[in-house]
Amino acid sequence: MWNFCIQKGETLSNFTGSRSWRFLLLFTVFAMVVVACGGGSDDTAEEVVEEAPAETAAPATTAAAAEEAAPSGPDGVYKMAIFSDPQTQNYWNYLDTETDVWTAYVMSGQAVSLFSISYPNYQLVTGIADELVETSTDNGDDTYTYTVPITQGYEWSDGSPITANDMVFTYNTAQGLGLLSNWETYYAAAGEDTLGIVSLVAVDDYTVAITLNFDAGLSAWQYKVAQAPILPASYWSQYATDRETLLAADGSKAPVASAFVYDKVEQGAFYTWSYDSNTMWFGGDTTIYKSGTAVEWDNGKAPKVSASFGDTTGDSFTYTSGPYVGTVEFTLYSDQDAAYLAFQNGEVDFVLNPLGVKRNLFDQLSRVQGVETVANLGNGMRYMAFNTRIFPGSDKAFRQSVACISDKEFVLNNVLQGVAVNMDGQMPEALTAWVAPVTGVLKDCAGLSAEERFNKSVEILQNGGWTASDWGSHPGGADRAVAPTGVKGPNGETPPSDMLLYAPGAGYDPLRSTMSLFIADWMQQLGFDVTARPTGFSVIVDKVFTPENCNDWYFYMLGWGLGAYPDHTVDFFNSAYDTCDGGYNTPGFNNAEFDALTDQFKAAKTVSEAIAISQAMEAILFEEMPYLVLFNVPTLEVYKSNVTFPFTDVLDGLTGTGGGYPSNVKVSD
Repeated sequence: MWNFCIQKGETLSNFTGSRSWRFLLLFTVFAMVVVACGGGSDDTAEEVVEEAPAETAAPATTAAAAEEAAPSGPDGVYKMAIFSDPQTQNYWNYLDTETDVWTAYVMSGQAVSLFSISYPNYQLVTGIADELVETSTDNGDDTYTYTVPITQGYEWSDGSPITANDMVFTYNTAQGLGLLSNWETYYAAAGEDTLGIVSLVAVDDYTVAITLNFDAGLSAWQYKVAQAPILPASYWSQYATDRETLLAADGSKAPVASAFVYDKVEQGAFYTWSYDSNTMWFGGDTTIYKSGTAVEWDNGKAPKVSASFGDTTGDSFTYTSGPYVGTVEFTLYSDQDAAYLAFQNGEVDFVLNPLGVKRNLFDQLSRVQGVETVANLGNGMRYMAFNTRIFPGSDKAFRQSVACISDKEFVLNNVLQGVAVNMDGQMPEALTAWVAPVTGVLKDCAGLSAEERFNKSVEILQNGGWTASDWGSHPGGADRAVAPTGVKGPNGETPPSDMLLYAPGAGYDPLRSTMSLFIADWMQQLGFDVTARPTGFSVIVDKVFTPENCNDWYFYMLGWGLGAYPDHTVDFFNSAYDTCDGGYNTPGFNNAEFDALTDQFKAAKTVSEAIAISQAMEAILFEEMPYLVLFNVPTLEVYKSNVTFPFTDVLDGLTGTGGGYPSNVKVSD
């Protein structure tokens, strides 16, 4: 799932944990959910991150003795700040049209999945499945079936069993009611020219058979369909009559698969979760290795689990899942400054922030007694998108010329003082094996002076068939260019006047706000009438991710928070996922060669094979430039010293991977 950061939002995105010990991480949203965050956590989706920082600690401890029953209720309150209002408490709506990171943070644990991801090592593990079924059966008719046993004994908070029928219900509802966005990604239907699910049926109450029209690989099976959200038919079937009724239903009363249920929901003010004294989702030891995870769970109420995944050798550390607090409180503040002021004043223990703390405030808070700090690499990106459906974004030479003249390194190093890291391709630098060599216009224009960039950009336009009555000139040095006049496209079309570049305002994200001003000015120097328009994060998301608005913008800046497997380029640029049809391809990019490679990527069975295909896809994106990828930002976070997390070193930080880890955090007086 993707999170917009967007923060896929900022999007993609990572529900982790379907078994109790991971359910208790209650909020690492699905590994593929794209969530909009205005920052970069701006999820999607989705990724084997063996480069994630490994925590070094003592060897694993012996599993805790089984508990007889869930505690009547832990004491204490874990207080977190948010600074944008969640859009819904309805999980269907959240993954459909309201996929932003703020909704993700406050969304209760309403869904489970067959497989999941453990953090901080990003290890693939089982969810409600009894085993990691990674081999399909060839049916001999170009279809392939994965038959997955489901562990018996898991229950929703209303007491109804979690069964294969819940997954069948979820699939049928998503398909039958035409749900969009993440639902189309997880439960993609097979078509004549589309890879996807042919059928999803319950063999019996605890076995599901999923048949696809291709032999799915890592991207399409382990990290997609097998991590698709499953919701309780016991509650939602009464609303699944039509799309409008379902998305409008009250999700705050829905059963959950976690220790917390919604308590109070005050839109525009605060949200609270309270401990469910009847829960089965508590306790259990999880041991984390560099490339493996082991689980021991036996609390007397939930199914007993003793399992290991990946390489469980070498150094490790063990934590015992909670919850350790009785109430989780989310308080809404007007902006980041207000949220961190509340933190400094002791009103909250942690600020949920997909952007992380601003560097100057981070340095300031690091000197405050009673405040702990942590810095992690970010698993995401900030980007500018071109609308390739409409002129001039539809013209490749235009996109390339803008990419060439945009000296991102100058802005990042000279204006923003190195607080962010330049990013040219789709893969965060931490995913070293996946990062593709930079090619095309970004390589050609790297290291050029302002004058050279201007001249090269004009040359790109001229070679692309553009004309001008006067091509202007650059005086050299730091001065602005004398812009061309009378610029026209290859077909003699005059570019529109007053084109807007939407970007979050300085109060929300000063980095993108600053970058938007520079890039708009560089486009003006090329003779295009472009203005940077500071815009509310949710306003941008509504404008560019809504099908009916897909032709009503020229450029925007957001970000993506990526997931546990780097297959986000498929969802962001395959023509089948055009936002006009409800997907995440906001630029409307349409390239047959790229689409063919995405099909190969979905079928890749090994990481090395997937990397090679991914880099071939990236080469096309470097040439076509539907996105100008901007930068990545290290995730800086602060928390009160009376708060103890099970770990703090994790790619994408405590917010991006676990939403503050409310089910595992300990808060002392």
